[in-house]
Order: sequence, then C-alpha cells, then structure tokens
Amino acid sequence: VLPTGLGKTVIALQVMLERLELGRVLMMAPTRPLAEQHATFLKRSLDVGIELFTGSVPPTKREPLWQSTQVVVATPQVVEKDLIRGTASLDDFALVVFDEAHRAVGNYAYVFIARNYAETARQPLVLGMTASPGSTRTSVTEVCVNLHITAIEKRDDNDPDVAPYIQPIETNWVKVPLPESAARISKNLQKLQDRLCGRLYQAGALTRPRKVSTTMIIDAGRKLQAQLRAAGKKAPWNLYNLLSMQAMALKVAHARLTVETQGLTQFLDYANRMPKRSSSRATKWLLQKPEWKQAIIDAEGSEGTHPKLRRLEELIAQELAGGAERIIVFAEIRNTASLLVERLGKLENARPVRFVGQGSRKGDPGMTQKVQKTTLEQFRSGEFNVLVATSVGEEGLDIPATEAVIFYEPVPSAIRLIQRRGRTGRDRPGKVFVLITSDTRDEAAYWSSRNREMQMQSLFDGGRMEIELPSREEIGANLQPPLEKGQTRLDDGA
Repeated sequence: VLPTGLGKTVIALQVMLERLELGRVLMMAPTRPLAEQHATFLKRSLDVGIELFTGSVPPTKREPLWQSTQVVVATPQVVEKDLIRGTASLDDFALVVFDEAHRAVGNYAYVFIARNYAETARQPLVLGMTASPGSTRTSVTEVCVNLHITAIEKRDDNDPDVAPYIQPIETNWVKVPLPESAARISKNLQKLQDRLCGRLYQAGALTRPRKVSTTMIIDAGRKLQAQLRAAGKKAPWNLYNLLSMQAMALKVAHARLTVETQGLTQFLDYANRMPKRSSSRATKWLLQKPEWKQAIIDAEGSEGTHPKLRRLEELIAQELAGGAERIIVFAEIRNTASLLVERLGKLENARPVRFVGQGSRKGDPGMTQKVQKTTLEQFRSGEFNVLVATSVGEEGLDIPATEAVIFYEPVPSAIRLIQRRGRTGRDRPGKVFVLITSDTRDEAAYWSSRNREMQMQSLFDGGRMEIELPSREEIGANLQPPLEKGQTRLDDGA
C-alpha cells in the first residue's frame, strides 16, 4: 500500500524479476489505458516476451499466446472470460499482480481470478497494489480474503523510509455559503422527500421517516425489489406503488444534492432532462408534485451560478499567476464539468479541457479511450493547462503530475480522496483545494472522507497488518461459486 505515484509498479517489477525464475507472470489493471501503461513500462524494463491482452485482442489470438508468453499484462475481464472458456490456465504462473487491488470485492473479476489461481497454481504468489485498501478492518480483510493475501505492507507520507522522496502537499478546505434562494428550494424539496420517505417508512422499507440518506433510499429499493421477486406473479399492486415512491425519493434526493452542491443551473438541466430520459410512473408522478413544480419556478427566477464557481475562478487565476503549469479540477457531475470548462475558458491564461468517461447520452458524448489518451498528451505538453475531470481521472490513467488539485465538491470515500490527492506533490510541492458549501451534504462528505482516512491509517501498526485467512468452510457463502465453462459474469469490455 503506497500513495499514488510512489513506485508501486517498480516494486512489482522487482518481484517479477525473482519469480520469473520459477514460472510465468500475470499483471492486471482495471482499465485498458492503465494496462497499456504497465505493458509499455515492462517492455522497457524486461528482456522477456510480454503480451498485452485487452478486449480489443480477439480470443482466438489470445489462446495460443496464453501457452507461451512469459509475462501477460491484461484487463481482468479478459482473463476471467478466458479462464471460464478454458483457453487459459494459471497453473504455471509463479506471480499474479492485481493493480488497484481494492477493487477485489463483490462480483469484480479479480475475485474469481484469485480463487482460480489459488486452486490451480503450483507455486502461487499474489501481489496486490493500491493506494487505499479500505477504511475499516472489515473492508481490508474482505479484499485480502478475496485475493488470498495474508500480509500487508503500508507506507505513507509520514514514514521515514518514504518521506525523503516525496514533496509536501498543502491541503486547503475552502468553505462557501449556500445562497438563500438555493437553501429555500432545497428546503422545499426536503419536504417532498420527507413525505415520500414517510410512506416508505410506514411500509417497513425504511428504518426512519426523516434524515434519510441516499444510501438508505437505495437500500430501501433493494428491499422492495427482493419482496417483488419473492412474491412473483402474486405481488400486490401496492408494492409497485412503493417502488415508484422509492424511485421518486431517489430523484428528489439527487435534485437536492445538485441544488446544494452544484447550482441551480445544473438543477434545471437535471429537471429538464428527466422527462426526456424516462417515461416511468415515478417520473410522471414527480413532475406533477406541487413542490417539484415550485422548485423549478423558483430556480428559473433565481441566480443560477453557485458561489463555488466564482471561488474556483479565483483559485485558478491565483495558481496560474503563481506559476502553476498544470491544474486538475475534479467535478462529480458531467454537466458541471462542461460548465466549468466554459467559464474557466474565459479566464486569462487558462486553457481548460473536459475529461470524462466513455459513456454517452443524448447531447453529451463521452470520450473514447483514444480521445482520452490524446487529451492527456495535450495536457502533458501544455496545450491545455487545466484538466476538468470527472471520476474517470481518479485511477487507472497515466495523468501527469500537477501543481494543484481542486475538488469542486468533497467526496465521502477515503479511497477517492487519496487517489485524487495523489495527482499532485510528486516531483514538486503540491496544493489541494476542496470546495465545501456550508451547512449542506458537502460538509457530511468532508467529515466522512477525513474520518475514514484516519481509520485506515490507524489499522496498520508500524506499517504492517497480518491477515489470518479463514478456511474455505468459514468463508462459505462469501466466496463466489466457480463458474462453469460457458457461463459468463462480465463482458470482454475493459
């Protein structure tokens, strides 16, 4: 466990050099660009046969190479499918490296691959690499059990064997006020959310009627869906109504979050897109609610720009004037990223560019991996000096080091906080700015990520943790059943 940019791949290379004497090596990364990056590095560093397997390489071409290649670099979905097909075997692999190892939870392909490797390899050794394994002993143990890892070595900025090689990072928590108009609209939407959640509480889907988080609403939906599946064709009509209410409550919760943390312009964009994207009963019902109609009327008659935007413009201008050559701005919502690029483009010396994922929707095209790669090269060369990125910029891409990272909103996850912060302070001192709207869910996310990071730091005594793996009987239902040949869990995608 090492902070982003501190040489996890070099450590993997050292382990490979030892294990190649005993057998072959597999290294996996969760995205194609990151797998390509690893393959390029290894080809420069090792004088052995190295093949890159991603979804763009046909299975018929991969099959013979699995039998002979000394080092395979791949995306996990490809490895999983080839193991299921029977066209690949890990029995003679002496090392398997799982990059971004914290992903090894649930049905993610890493879990199946690690189990297959543990059961078939003659001399297995697993190396997991991550900047952030989890914030609780339970979550860290889950990853270790899934990957069959028994020991963790962790270093961070404060460790004496790391500190001489890193640069200081100055973190600034920047608070801005919530405008009265936005507070009024949020309060109005809160009343609607409370009424919907009250009905869900009465039906037993929620444990309380008020102060309900988005996660609790999502869990209520899972509970209702489970009841629907159990009832089958005998499901009462009221159950469908409750599912519609749950969907409405989720939409209202997202709308409130947008009003409070993004701005009224983004809220109106969300409200206007809603009937175009969905014709569900929940959407139709929501559009008729007086509170929803009033929220739209109030937003249309108010200043749409969130004070965060003005503060962001000030920070960008300040950092560029101070000599910053590259800045990353992280934004949770795509249309916010587009708005930020538009506004920042008007600043003197700012050359912003949007950086988003591959998914597309009407009027909002995604970026192919080829375009992503080109954009990062332009950012690295200085053609652009402000990269406005969604979560796609957090992991799995070779993003150049920057002088400053700005969070347009805090994130509740310690993993995401660490990954974002790791984009600065590599070869020179860095700065992190986190914009927080006072008295909103921004503050809850801020405290959540900070507390979880402190919890994670406290897990490791002297930088180490030993994990006692339970027996297969003790693991029981927590292990995925092995897939039979012909079954599929994930697409080649990657």
